[in-house]
Amino acid sequence: MDDATREVRFAVVLYGGVSLAIYMNGISQELLNMVRGSASPDALDKDDKGKLKLNDVERIYRDLSKALSDDGRRTRFIIDIISGTSAGGINGVALAKALALGAQDLTVLRRVWSEEADFGKLLNDRIMVSALGKTNSLLDGRYMYDLLLKTLGEMNKNTTGKPLIDDTLDLFVTATDLEGRDAPIHLTDMSLDEKIHKSVFRFQYIAGEDGVGQPQRNDFGETEDSLLAFAARCTSSFPVAFPPSRLDAIAEKLRERTRDFGDMPAGKNDAFESKLFADGGYLDNRPFSYAIDLIPFRTPSVSGERKLLFVDPFPETNEERKPKADVDFLRNAILAATTLPRREVIRDDIRDITEMNRRLSRLGALQDRWAKDQDKLSALGTTAPHAKKPDDFEKLDLAELVQKGYGRHYPLYHHLRVYGTTDLLTDFVTQLAGYSLKSDEWSYLRQVVRAWRDHGFYAYHPEGASSTHPGSRLSETFFLTQYDLDFRLRRLSHLRVVIDAALKRPNAKVELLWQALTIVKREHWNLRRLRSPGPDGQGELLSPDEIKKLIGELKGGYKEVMSRITLEDRYSTASCIYQERVKNLVDKAMAKVGVNLRQASERSSKRIRDFLKKNDLSSILESYDDFHWHDNVTFPFLEGHTAQENADVQVFRVSPADSGINDDPAKLAGIKVRAFGGFLNRDWREHDILWGRLDGAERIVSALMPGQDKSKERKRFTNLLQEAILKDEFETLDSADTRRLALVKARLRKSQFDDDETVNRLAAGALGETKPSSFDVPRFKKYATFQPDGPNAISISDWTSRSARILARMIDGLPSSGLLGFAGPKIARPLRAGGVLSAQLATFALPGSFPRMVARHILMISMVAGLLLVAVATFAGAAPAAAIGAIILVVAATLWTILYTFGRILRKQLPLPKLLTRVALMALVLTVGLLAGVGAWSLWTEWSAPTGK
Repeated sequence: MDDATREVRFAVVLYGGVSLAIYMNGISQELLNMVRGSASPDALDKDDKGKLKLNDVERIYRDLSKALSDDGRRTRFIIDIISGTSAGGINGVALAKALALGAQDLTVLRRVWSEEADFGKLLNDRIMVSALGKTNSLLDGRYMYDLLLKTLGEMNKNTTGKPLIDDTLDLFVTATDLEGRDAPIHLTDMSLDEKIHKSVFRFQYIAGEDGVGQPQRNDFGETEDSLLAFAARCTSSFPVAFPPSRLDAIAEKLRERTRDFGDMPAGKNDAFESKLFADGGYLDNRPFSYAIDLIPFRTPSVSGERKLLFVDPFPETNEERKPKADVDFLRNAILAATTLPRREVIRDDIRDITEMNRRLSRLGALQDRWAKDQDKLSALGTTAPHAKKPDDFEKLDLAELVQKGYGRHYPLYHHLRVYGTTDLLTDFVTQLAGYSLKSDEWSYLRQVVRAWRDHGFYAYHPEGASSTHPGSRLSETFFLTQYDLDFRLRRLSHLRVVIDAALKRPNAKVELLWQALTIVKREHWNLRRLRSPGPDGQGELLSPDEIKKLIGELKGGYKEVMSRITLEDRYSTASCIYQERVKNLVDKAMAKVGVNLRQASERSSKRIRDFLKKNDLSSILESYDDFHWHDNVTFPFLEGHTAQENADVQVFRVSPADSGINDDPAKLAGIKVRAFGGFLNRDWREHDILWGRLDGAERIVSALMPGQDKSKERKRFTNLLQEAILKDEFETLDSADTRRLALVKARLRKSQFDDDETVNRLAAGALGETKPSSFDVPRFKKYATFQPDGPNAISISDWTSRSARILARMIDGLPSSGLLGFAGPKIARPLRAGGVLSAQLATFALPGSFPRMVARHILMISMVAGLLLVAVATFAGAAPAAAIGAIILVVAATLWTILYTFGRILRKQLPLPKLLTRVALMALVLTVGLLAGVGAWSLWTEWSAPTGK
């Protein structure tokens, strides 16, 4: 177990952003550096002298982790929740796997982004691909999947084998189920099926007992790489660029799954495997909800803070928020169809967090007030000693407990615990049956579990029964002793608070208190992992056949129960289903759950009590043993929480607009070409990774050191980190010289020089002939507004030409029954043909393309030949021949003008009014040419006709 005495937990939300995934890679690298820098010595490699192997950036994060504690002890930085969409989903997968593996860095993914994320390599025109027939996307989806799979495979080699995870890590990767799945929604008198298109793949790492040894669950090992790559491929299926993906088209070995991965079910499931999944950003580009929902269940083991960090690579600028001009009918249609439905706001998500914080603050204030009241009343001598816990406590009913000194208000506390424990057991059954905890099925299963509870346990002794002769049923007091896991977790959280308070007071047993805190942390984790049912949490509760039978019986009763109007009618029906259909299976599963929970709780209590007794920490032991009385008072108004379990959730953004060096989002090259710019040039990609690291480090420090009172320290650590990053990027890495050269060239070009030769010579001289000074932060700021040169004209022409040919194949493959179906089959075919013709014409019109060069030469030869024919025929007096020459000349000139115009349009050099004018002129010229041709044909026929003599 880690010996850190304080922790800061991060939930990370990663937005979509197309090629800005490259910028997010830099941020992900800094998040990994942050975790490694604060990690336990046991999780890090050491050199021959026993010194931790940390790079310069990680050492600064380690110093930062110690600076956050008053006593200089290390604070642990933990990432336990990651939620990503599209480009953010890819980076989320890589970051989560790196944490689970204990990777030293994300160099493997960086190398892929730098070298392989090139537009020319991604284009979907490989011979073996294009020869297969139908083309569904501009870029090659299969190539992208193979690239992701290869990257994840290489990550397995760059690892310490020591996970950088405290206890659990949850990764959520969103996707869009294009077919959708039916989900029931219950109304008062009926149930409706609703199509759900939002989908999420969930991967988990759950540590083993005591946080060491084999993990309880690990979805980030080598055997799961294909599933991780599939999830990353699905979430990044940007429309038109990449095709939707489906499981049965990827790899046969994906078909057999031993457990669920969110919406990806276990086992072979043909219905699921034929589903098409598209980009997660269609419906959920800002996936806050998964993180927000999970935060209350990811409680810290020691005192600390909770942060939510969201990465927005494409923030809306003030200019974009300004009111637009009058909305005409066309703009209104565009807004309705595409723009507004895709515009997600995070206001509701932030409001949810604010409400959570407000409630926790109120509950914390109430608890503090109550504690002060107890101290005051105790000092005044107005408190009575608590009743001693009876030896036969488990056998007593509520009436007997009240009589033995538990007070008239005890029944309320008792019932709240019973209901809360029933909810917990319902969670077990719901997960065992494969349903969502937020579904209507949970409400149905709650009534089944309630029926099981009422059938086996009672609040008051039935007639003829007593504590000495209980009969066939047991008391609810026994039920709580056996099943109430949350009570044990609350007790450990309370004990942690008591020890924290003792550490803040002068105390001769400081080291023993730290040891006690470590034990409490370990026991808290060991019990918390029992919240998961089945093979991953508590051993096998039922055999696979029994689970299948139980699920079948429970499914059959859903409509019977939920069609009832009142709660009591539903309970009555659920009770019949329990007794007549599932009693044996439910009883068997619940019995095993009870044994597991009780044995684990008793072992945990014994270890804690033994340590506290052995080291004479009697006041701490007294707080532990008397927690029942503390909980009796606080639980009803805290509703199952303590303020210390979940600190306020602090929210921070990371974006290019939050930089202290350059806050202009346009500093990123990837933002160009509708966020595809990063795929066009390697220097641009390296440039954006650098900015990701710089911005990420700055915002991480801001999150760890918020507030005006920490501004000096915040600035100091930010500068230290950014200096170390600049040294790493411009001096240490293999590509450092190339990056320096690209930046110097950009500045020289912007200054005064236009020709490549001069710029290259001067830049090389600046870097090679004299030793340049280091790129520290002040010097880098002089270059902060410069970007490396973009792709050259030849590459752009080649890519555009290839893209046009791919687009022609895509259009040609459109079925008449699909999007074109609205026009009818007779019109659909000409529309498709026209689209193909336009795309193919574009390949000829593209500047610098080979088809254009061939076409240009042919047209030039035709125009010269036509002109010569007109001249020679006119001189010879052969009017028909001159007319034919004129036709050739006019047609060739018209086609040349069309190609020239298309080229101007593609270069954005020809606005719409001029285009319309040229189209009209070309139509006029072509009409005149045709009329001239008809006239010439008439003359020819008249001249060549026999005279009749």
